[in-house]
Amino acid sequence: MRPEFGPYSLLGPVARHRCKRAGMVASLAVIVAAGVISPAAAAARSVTDRVQAELPSPGGKCKPGHHKPDHHAPRAIEAGGKDKCKGPTGPTGPKGPKGPKGPKGDHGVTGATGPTGPTGATGATGADGADGIDGIDGATGATGADGVDGVDGATGATGATGATGATGATGATGADGIDGATGATGATGTNGVDGATGATGATGTNGVDGATGPTGATGATGATGPCSDIDASQDSNAFELRVALTGGVTYAGIHDLRGVTPRPFLWTDLSTHPNYPAGGLDPDGRDVGFVCGAAVNGHNANAGNPVKFDVMTTTGQVWETTCVAVGVTNPATLNCNDTNGLPNPWTKVTLQPLVGAINGGS
Repeated sequence: MRPEFGPYSLLGPVARHRCKRAGMVASLAVIVAAGVISPAAAAARSVTDRVQAELPSPGGKCKPGHHKPDHHAPRAIEAGGKDKCKGPTGPTGPKGPKGPKGPKGDHGVTGATGPTGPTGATGATGADGADGIDGIDGATGATGADGVDGVDGATGATGATGATGATGATGATGADGIDGATGATGATGTNGVDGATGATGATGTNGVDGATGPTGATGATGATGPCSDIDASQDSNAFELRVALTGGVTYAGIHDLRGVTPRPFLWTDLSTHPNYPAGGLDPDGRDVGFVCGAAVNGHNANAGNPVKFDVMTTTGQVWETTCVAVGVTNPATLNCNDTNGLPNPWTKVTLQPLVGAINGGS
């Protein structure tokens, strides 16, 4: 029999162990609450007591490992407590209630100061504080240096000339006075007389020729140029014929050859006749141009056949009119009117000259 279980115990080993453990827990709770021992020490002691309770005593008759596992039911103990060996270990009892919180432990030793943390961002500037109370007036400062002399007063009236005193000794030269303020700008003077014209500068170099501009539109037809022409014809000993062009005017002429005394040339202005070519458009809508050449055909004029006068214009057109030589008069003359006494008109000949034409025309 183990010493911790006396002869008066009527309980088996398991029951006795449970009663003892319950008493131990209660005792530890009282000690912890009183602050005599810490919760950690109390837990360690509880484990020690439990191990001691489960080990056989040195003088016991039972050896370790003699009992079967805890799942076997405990044996009944005879009355009077006459058990010869420890019964099997009973199942672990339920976990006891949590003990009260132990007292706060002593502060541990202060640890080493950690490294300085990074500097925080600068805080916003605080509001201005209230103005402080004015300080006590300081002692009066030393007297300042004399100020600059004031501006001279206006000159007083000239006094009466006193008697000339004796010439005094020459005084020392006084210090230069302060420069006066700059006076206002005077009015602009009148312009001086213009200077003589300078010599003409040297002629500059010619600039680069500009690009040739586009061809301009065709201009209007100009005035009649200085065309002049003359032609002659003679088929009779009685007279000879002429046609003359000058200044845009065409003249028909006749010269009587009869007699010993020379006779004058007689002229008729044919430009006064209707349809004389002098610019504009013809009935076919073509440019007429201006007369620039003339010719005369007086074949058989002495027999009363018409004398033909032809002109050519600047556009290549050929126009014609006629006159009749009158030999019964003395001197001979030309009649360039029709039977009604009206000037014979100019007529554009049928078929005009044409480049490359052979017995043809336009």
